[in-house]
Amino acid sequence: MQVQAPKGQYRVIGLDHIDTLDSPSGPLSKDFESFDAAKDLADRMTEEYLWTYVYDDAGDLLYEASSYREQAQQVEMLSQEPHDSSKGDPRRKPQ
Repeated sequence: MQVQAPKGQYRVIGLDHIDTLDSPSGPLSKDFESFDAAKDLADRMTEEYLWTYVYDDAGDLLYEASSYREQAQQVEMLSQEPHDSSKGDPRRKPQ
């Protein structure tokens, strides 16, 4: 699949965990006249695709949205919060 959008347009490409750019089932690919419309679709499609990208007519990546990234940020945030069980001796067994 070609990531380069037609002249003056923006291409949204959505991939899930089994799609590749060469996948015969084909990832999401849709062209838009405006960057804002393309970005909006990319953001909305994160529920259906793990990664969505917006490319311009030169084939340059302009924007990336990802449900994976959001999940990773949530995990990072949760791992930084102290847990109630983290207080006291970590070798102590529950009674």
